[in-house]
Amino acid sequence: MKRNTRNRYGWSLRGCGRIPSIAVGCLLLASLSASAETYALQSPDGRNVIRLSTDVDGLAVEVLRDGKSRLSPARIGLTLEGKGELGASPRPIDSKRGTRDALIQTPIYKKSRIADNGNELVVRFEGGWRVELHARNDGVAYRFATEYEGQVKVLDERAPLVFPDTNLTAYVGYNYGSYKGDLHQNSWESIYQKMPVSQIAKRRERLVYLPLLLEYADGTHLCVTESDLLDYPGWNLWRDADAEDRLDSCFARFPVAETCVRERVNFRVTERKPWLVETAGTRTYPWRVFLLADSAAKLVEADAVYALATSSRIGDAAWVKPGKVSWEWWNACNLSHVPFKAGINDATYRHFIDFASENRIEYIILDGGWQNPDVHLPELVAYGKERNVGLILWFSWADMLGREEESCAQYAKIGAKGFKIDFIDRDDALAVNFITRMAKAAATHHLVLDYHGMFKPTGLSRTYPNILNYEGVHGLECVKWENKTDFPANDCLLVFTRMVAGPMDYTPGAMLNANKESFRALRRRPMSQGTRCHQMALYTLFEAPLQMLCDSPVFYRRERECTEFIARVPTVWDETVALSGTPGIHAAIARRKGDAWYIGVIGNWDAQNLTLDTSFLGGGSWKAEVFSDGANAVREATDYIRTEREIESGKPLVVTLQPGGGWTARLTRR
Repeated sequence: MKRNTRNRYGWSLRGCGRIPSIAVGCLLLASLSASAETYALQSPDGRNVIRLSTDVDGLAVEVLRDGKSRLSPARIGLTLEGKGELGASPRPIDSKRGTRDALIQTPIYKKSRIADNGNELVVRFEGGWRVELHARNDGVAYRFATEYEGQVKVLDERAPLVFPDTNLTAYVGYNYGSYKGDLHQNSWESIYQKMPVSQIAKRRERLVYLPLLLEYADGTHLCVTESDLLDYPGWNLWRDADAEDRLDSCFARFPVAETCVRERVNFRVTERKPWLVETAGTRTYPWRVFLLADSAAKLVEADAVYALATSSRIGDAAWVKPGKVSWEWWNACNLSHVPFKAGINDATYRHFIDFASENRIEYIILDGGWQNPDVHLPELVAYGKERNVGLILWFSWADMLGREEESCAQYAKIGAKGFKIDFIDRDDALAVNFITRMAKAAATHHLVLDYHGMFKPTGLSRTYPNILNYEGVHGLECVKWENKTDFPANDCLLVFTRMVAGPMDYTPGAMLNANKESFRALRRRPMSQGTRCHQMALYTLFEAPLQMLCDSPVFYRRERECTEFIARVPTVWDETVALSGTPGIHAAIARRKGDAWYIGVIGNWDAQNLTLDTSFLGGGSWKAEVFSDGANAVREATDYIRTEREIESGKPLVVTLQPGGGWTARLTRR
């Protein structure tokens, strides 16, 4: 029987019954009238479906998995100056379907190659625009595209979420603050909070930034994010109306005027245009991505964000060098038993270079404050070059904006290897265009980038592989000033929320570890919450092609066993396998580089016994170097045990975690 219903928002939903399984992955269902049609696109495995419905009242998108609606039909649209809202009264012209079935070679990623395997459907409408749908086994997506001459002004985009159940569990990241009430000016570093979708902040109180994780009663998890964000503001959400089953899209308007604050650290917007961006009339817009999996853990393996992004614009990326970084800021340049006064000076940086060289660490970072008379950059670059250690330089984006090409040319000539650019703190189109323009200029001069004060990744590391890392995470730096934050639980949330979007610069590696009772927030002598093995496991768990060693060389030299293990953990991988995990409770991931597998496991403040499936090893017997929590780690968090053991592929692996604990291992075939 055909359905003809009307939802609470007043627009029609027709022909949206369950879709039979089909091999080709997409169907054009029979229309009920000349103006009402429903298009449905299935993933290759038939489990994921995205529906596009059109009628005289508007254009709607629905997301399904295993025949169940996961996001209810929601009206979408793109409003352009002089053309009105594309999607308000859609009149389809034709549709075209296709498939992708190829491999993407990924030079710097969590896998060495990924399947570009999905079904596509393009629906063209009267008026020079279209909607593109994509369905993969790890999720579905849609985007708008236009075909107009010259430039257009985008006034707004309608991209809401409508939930089938107001008790649906959500893991929500809110804006971390604002500047004079502008919610789009924040550091994107909040701790994710678990709540029913009905309890998400009311009527424009808070900005909900992406990724947003949803958990369903049958165990299905859906992560909302975006891909291919170019020349456009980032996608955020808020509750614009009183309805508890709906979040509306909220995009930053384009800046008109700015002021520079905090000694040229931040640019703050004081006035905005009434539009989002002035852009090319012929273009595709960002993908609205809905990752789907049977568990939160399996979302870690998803590749849709990377796969849907524009392919590389820099040609041969062989010169891009991922790796580890010795970093002086977190440990406040704490050195001892040295014949000089530690601080931001040549002697201190030479000491960090020596430590990096001893441990085959690729880089050091000169963080904020290095541009002073006590630091002689050319001499330090030469000193590092002799020891195979590159220098990455910190800049605020206020000092870099408008000087991208000039700065890249200047510092590449000196011999620097890249930049850490900080305090972007926005995702309007001006900020988005800056990070793209900066990446292009840096690539021209063979420089790598680490973006801080930064919104979530959107696949730009595929387009510009010299972008190695992004912050936009409540990372370890915050232990320096937060006494009440639960960092072990936060770590167990990040794996399934923020990290699903892409790399994150959490900056692990603390060697002063503390339990609940002994932890203190100390800016000059920081420590971490949880055990030593918790910190060590983060090197395998957290995706970061540019991975920090945050603590002092003094402590790493005292802890040779731990340091040698950390230094060997790769930062890019050939394979990634999610083993187990529950947001906020525990996380376990295995990653392979070459012939070696690494496993990282962490837990919250509860002691836990986990049983992990080892079938990913593919058979045989494996020699494992294991670091596990010591028997006394509950009292002395630095306590650990290093053992060597044999692990048989396919046999259950039992892992014991102390409160705030961790477990990590390197496995090689016997």
